[in-house]
Amino acid sequence: MDAVQRVGSYLQVQDEEGCRHLLRVTAVQALSDTDPLRNETFITAAGRTIRVPQSLDAIVGLIAPGERLMAEGEPPDTVWPF
Repeated sequence: MDAVQRVGSYLQVQDEEGCRHLLRVTAVQALSDTDPLRNETFITAAGRTIRVPQSLDAIVGLIAPGERLMAEGEPPDTVWPF
């Protein structure tokens, strides 16, 4: 089982200790890599930070389906007008 799964408008998150958390997708405030290996992620929601053994890239797809992170060195699709 993946550490993070989308369940309707919620994310079911299982932390490293096996505790499960159900977070509303809109409550997620931040996602951060935990280390240079990029195989774990900190999820911050409602002022609480949860460490999960799943990559940030995999979690972004659950929060915003159809969206993806830019690869390093990849030019942006659009340029900001300001």
